[in-house]
Amino acid sequence: MLNRTHPPGRREQSPWLWLGPLLYMLVVGLYFTARFMGRWSETDSAALGNIVRVFVQAGRLVPAQGDVYSNGYTFQAISAFIVACTGVEVATLQQIIYPLTAALLVLPAWMMYREFTGGAPAAALATLLLFTQPEFLFVVLRSSHEKFTRLLMIVCLYFLARSFKLRDRPGHFAAHVALFYCAAFALIASNNLLAHSFIFAVALALVLGWLLQGRFARVAFNDSHTQRRLAYVLIISLGLVYILTFYIYPPAQGSLFVLRTIWDRIAVLFLDMQSSSTLAYQQVESGWVSLPVYFLLSFADWAVLAASFVIWLRLSWRWFARGARPANQTIWLVWLFYTAFAIQGAISIVADASGVLGSNLQHRLFPSFAIVAIALVSIVFVEWLRRQRSRTLVSLAAAGMFCLAILSVLKATNEPLLSNTWTFYHSDELIAFEWSDQHMQNALIWADYNERLTTAAVMQDLGNANHNKYVPQLANDELRTYLVSDIIRLRSVRLGIPLPVPYDGMQIYDSGASQVYHKRPQTPYQR
Repeated sequence: MLNRTHPPGRREQSPWLWLGPLLYMLVVGLYFTARFMGRWSETDSAALGNIVRVFVQAGRLVPAQGDVYSNGYTFQAISAFIVACTGVEVATLQQIIYPLTAALLVLPAWMMYREFTGGAPAAALATLLLFTQPEFLFVVLRSSHEKFTRLLMIVCLYFLARSFKLRDRPGHFAAHVALFYCAAFALIASNNLLAHSFIFAVALALVLGWLLQGRFARVAFNDSHTQRRLAYVLIISLGLVYILTFYIYPPAQGSLFVLRTIWDRIAVLFLDMQSSSTLAYQQVESGWVSLPVYFLLSFADWAVLAASFVIWLRLSWRWFARGARPANQTIWLVWLFYTAFAIQGAISIVADASGVLGSNLQHRLFPSFAIVAIALVSIVFVEWLRRQRSRTLVSLAAAGMFCLAILSVLKATNEPLLSNTWTFYHSDELIAFEWSDQHMQNALIWADYNERLTTAAVMQDLGNANHNKYVPQLANDELRTYLVSDIIRLRSVRLGIPLPVPYDGMQIYDSGASQVYHKRPQTPYQR
């Protein structure tokens, strides 16, 4: 099936095919920003925005006061550099500029897939497929560390795959190895946990290659070059992790406690079956207007997952049951990494069942798995289209990609027509939010059914000088103040949940589109 793939040293005369994915991502970034006129908010983006402000003000890698991101500093350093060079506000950087920079991932992704697939058409298809994965698209559009973490992971895979083909050119080989470790260190400095995932994948690929090379000598590559390189990558990467964690960025030591918690909770999961946990997919039904809509919008994820698994099974059967050899070393490397990330995916399901890391480890690791899975799918699909020699099939494939792109963009942007988790806000709501904070002290204030407005306030750096606490809980005896807007009323209708405002509540603020209500005091001691 893969033996007809173009050899690694051959390049098709299509050097500009990456322009299509680039233009596509520019349009997606513009849509993400323009859909809500730049007024969007998201939990991780808001938290990192606040950390960037502290980073800029302190002028230190580890500020003495304020919030510090324990898993790395790459995002803060790049953001601080952009702010210093341009003078742009952090909120503007996050809400307007960063979504547009997602297009910068296109060229590295195309280069990586060209190394994996051996041809420009397959690389272009793989790049388009990658950016039609809603889970991947969401993390690179928003303004969090994953925008750079995923970029650096792609760059690492590119230099690793490329260096395998340069053994006969010592100078180029040494340069690519050095660039790989520079990218690996930047990845570790970006997010320690996702870097651990990548290093763990390298370790699994190394062990798998070693076991299979001993068991199926005719299948695996006997020169052991792959195994030596992966062993060096593992050892040196672990050394870089140690240096960053214990010398350069001590806050990263917190990740060690998180990893210990994972194993503790997994043990609890199997030894105490009565322990409760919240799985990531238990909240799917409440997050979208219906389950069919959710599965339709996620179709690209499921399609790549199913197709890559079938291809992996077929390759495994041909290699290990029938004795066929892999077409080239790159395909063998892709197979190893696919298996490694698939094993991590299985582990993440168990970890999420234990309730660790907010039960979203599957979502964190799926983009990494998709990067490698798409390489398998693209190699086979392009070769199949080439054998068919049918323009009709090519046209149908293009139409299918267009539909996948539309569905994925709708999911990645949490389209309010389909999603119950709204991320947009109106400027009038923030004015009401700021007024309530200025005129209340140490108060418990209800402001929407989730953290939508609180994250928007953090992204806009409104502050909380009077120590008020904004909560989405509906039932609370201490809750006496309520912020309501036209958007919140629409959400009430969508969710089918009545507004918590008491029928005799006093209206203490009204701007037309937003109001603030306060419960009437029942005793002389109440406000």
